Amino acid sequence: MFAFAVYKLGAFLAQSLSLPTARDMAHVVGRLMCFFQRRNRRYLLRNLKVAFGNERSPRELKLLRRKIFENFAVFVTDFLRMPLVTRDNLDDYLTKGSREAIERLGAYASPDTPTISTTAHVGNWEMGAAAVGLLAGPLAVLVDVHPSTLVTRFFDGRRADKGIDVVPVSAFHRCFRSLKRGHLVVIVGDRPTTGQGIRVPFFGREALMPDGYALLARRLGAIIVPTFMVMAPEGKHEFILDEPIVPRVTDDFDADVRDTVERAVALLERYVRRYPEQWYVFSPIWDTDGAVEKDRHLLRRMRRATDENARRHTL
Repeated sequence: MFAFAVYKLGAFLAQSLSLPTARDMAHVVGRLMCFFQRRNRRYLLRNLKVAFGNERSPRELKLLRRKIFENFAVFVTDFLRMPLVTRDNLDDYLTKGSREAIERLGAYASPDTPTISTTAHVGNWEMGAAAVGLLAGPLAVLVDVHPSTLVTRFFDGRRADKGIDVVPVSAFHRCFRSLKRGHLVVIVGDRPTTGQGIRVPFFGREALMPDGYALLARRLGAIIVPTFMVMAPEGKHEFILDEPIVPRVTDDFDADVRDTVERAVALLERYVRRYPEQWYVFSPIWDTDGAVEKDRHLLRRMRRATDENARRHTL
């Protein structure tokens, strides 16, 4: 209940203030988050040390960590302001060329060419999904659930308002139906929230990564189009459409899935290196037991919330 009240208050303030003022306040909130969220701060620094420890000094890594918290607060602010974003004013939020890239992504999807758009916790994936929904829908987006059912409904309402079919992780099978209908399916594919996946190289060390999108693509013959929505220097969002990944098809299904995940994760690493200040992963990536195993209690709460939300959706 407390988290829901905080988000509701944040949404009221974010929508009441001008965008520059709201983002200025977000930077302050981000610095406070970096100070008070000790566990997230520790996990983030641990991840940054693995990824950039050989390239940056300890002081530089801590400065990068603070910048990530500030940018993440801006990300949340932009998400809370989402009801103000419409098809008519979308260009006010996008860089030149982003609209065309989004429309090209939409052109891929058809019943004859099942298309999965993968993204990651880099930049503003929520704004990316909203923009695609407004310009290139229909689309289905696979999402995690918040431990609070009220917060989950709050989040899902903002997504559905943009023409997004919100699919909880527990209803993953609905992604098959969406692809067969020719709808675009969007999956954030860099965090194994269910604890399942495969270990592949990431910044020189093996990390547990989700493989659901690769399984889906291999079974249905879908193409995978990596996309990212990042904040440009001028404060607008830039939609990046990368080259499609066509899954390999051999007699070894598991090897084909691994190959797809390895290619997708290698691409993700390039974008993390390009936009390290916009890499929002506040849970451990390279721990032996996997990221979610450190928070068993939270995982149980998420699964209960996922099951509850799945019952509310029409299968």
